[in-house]
Amino acid sequence: MRLSSLCLMCCLLAPTVALAQSTPRPTPVQLRELERQARILYERAQKAAVQRIKAQKGKEEKEPEPKPANCKLPAARRAAQFSEEALPGIPLADRYALYVGACGLEDVVRLTQQLVRFKTMNGELPPAKNPEIIAMGKFLQQWGKARGFGFRVAGRNDVFELSWGEGAPHLGLVFHGDVVPAPPHEWKYKPFEPKVVNGRLYGRGVMDDKGPLATALVSLAMAQEMGLSPQKGKVLVIIGNDEESSWEGMQEYARTEQLPTHIISVDSAYPVVVAQSGFVAVSLEAPLGTADAADRSVLLPVDASAGEFLTQVPGAASLSLAPFAGKSVEQGLAVVKTAVEALRKERPGLKAEVKTVPAAGAGGSTSRIVLSTQGQAVHASIPEEGRNALWDLAAIAEKLPLADNGLTAMLRTVRRRFDGDHHGERLGFTEKDLLMGPMIAAPTVLRVKEGKVSLGINLRRPRSEEGNDDFHQALDHAIALITQETDGRVVEGPGRYVGDPHMADVNGPLVATLVDIYRRHRGIREEIAPISIRGGTYARLFPRGVDFGPSLKELGPYTGHAPDESISLEHLGLSTQMIAEAIHALALSPNAK
Repeated sequence: MRLSSLCLMCCLLAPTVALAQSTPRPTPVQLRELERQARILYERAQKAAVQRIKAQKGKEEKEPEPKPANCKLPAARRAAQFSEEALPGIPLADRYALYVGACGLEDVVRLTQQLVRFKTMNGELPPAKNPEIIAMGKFLQQWGKARGFGFRVAGRNDVFELSWGEGAPHLGLVFHGDVVPAPPHEWKYKPFEPKVVNGRLYGRGVMDDKGPLATALVSLAMAQEMGLSPQKGKVLVIIGNDEESSWEGMQEYARTEQLPTHIISVDSAYPVVVAQSGFVAVSLEAPLGTADAADRSVLLPVDASAGEFLTQVPGAASLSLAPFAGKSVEQGLAVVKTAVEALRKERPGLKAEVKTVPAAGAGGSTSRIVLSTQGQAVHASIPEEGRNALWDLAAIAEKLPLADNGLTAMLRTVRRRFDGDHHGERLGFTEKDLLMGPMIAAPTVLRVKEGKVSLGINLRRPRSEEGNDDFHQALDHAIALITQETDGRVVEGPGRYVGDPHMADVNGPLVATLVDIYRRHRGIREEIAPISIRGGTYARLFPRGVDFGPSLKELGPYTGHAPDESISLEHLGLSTQMIAEAIHALALSPNAK
């Protein structure tokens, strides 16, 4: 173990060690029991006269269970059920936690559904011209105004900011309002018509990142209803609208605005994320070209497609083939089916289909052979949790007698340099970091357009003792090797981007506070350390930025960026309770940190 790594782990563990020396707050289970006892006391006091009369007559009555809170009441009357009078002896912080636990989830589900209905995909239109983002901004402004929160737009709809309180910013809660595309043919449910099915809320953005946004907004609204207010400065809810694209708007915000003391992004995982791998985008391209007439291969690749966007492992891929060198469609079809069955023996989980389709104007041939593979789409930062359909497509293609053109060369590159390797080892990347782990490499988008074949590749790089220049040189070497082994056909395309790994400043109370909250809500007694992720969130733009949820494997896989994105109501409720407690501890308590 390197000395630097050992020092890092000691620093990360230091906050959790300190927790053992402080007086712990009640766990959620203990809080509910305190509530039950307090309500019994309250109702007992209300019925004292009746009880005395019954006691005088010698009748004994079993202590009744208290009535549950009625969350359907208007806000003021609903909150009154958690007042000091209604719950005598319970501190305000705990009554607020009980209020959120009892009534918060219904509000969060409703608000999440309202937000998901805005189709805030960042395609060709920037936030300034995107009508759905503009409409969502107006909705948030009205929602905030109705609750006494300030609202402003930074940039040209790049960032929406809701504020509560006075003075300098103290706590910033960071989210994004844009979402990735949701091709309807991949979904069982309509992605922008959110609905609850069997205890899960479905819709594009319910996990990434509109559900988490709703948990924070509802927590703030309920705090206000309980009579709480910020104690050390403003609380900001900061919503970027280009997280799934350029990040330019939030980068400008982070550079030019007065930043809060504490920054919490809710766009990753629990317990607390303090480090992120560097985001890398690179592309390969090749001219489709024409095959040599002397080539006696059976099939000619003419088109292909895989993936929807760079940060999603493709769940489907297809290859269109034309008979070649005088071969018939029937002969080609038989060859492809044989190759599929051969690979199925090597990969029992293979899902592949072969069919013929009409091909108008195909130079004498009336049909094309289409090979399709099905995988499991997941976020590109966790490729091992899915199945890359492009891997399977390239593996079948390797078994086919394909005429040599640019598409053939690209498929061979996928098979040779990516298939079966999540960590970029076949590209020459072998270094691991103790906290961040190894490199992640995923080919995600394959297209043939205007006579050119392109392949988009998403990498996540851990920190290294080597600098950016060294990484660029390693990437240059890997691409040069690919170019050489494809006889110059496959070269690097435009748009290379190499981001730096992020390590937050973990000094101060923020990390220790969030770890403590997580431990109590999850019933964990042993010490736990903060973690690193491969993904990239807005937290990396802020020196002290960390992530606190929402992903929690014990409650199901992370479904952001995937078809049928969903989150369980249990998960959503737990996240609401934890972010509410974080808001209270860091901003609303008289002892706010």
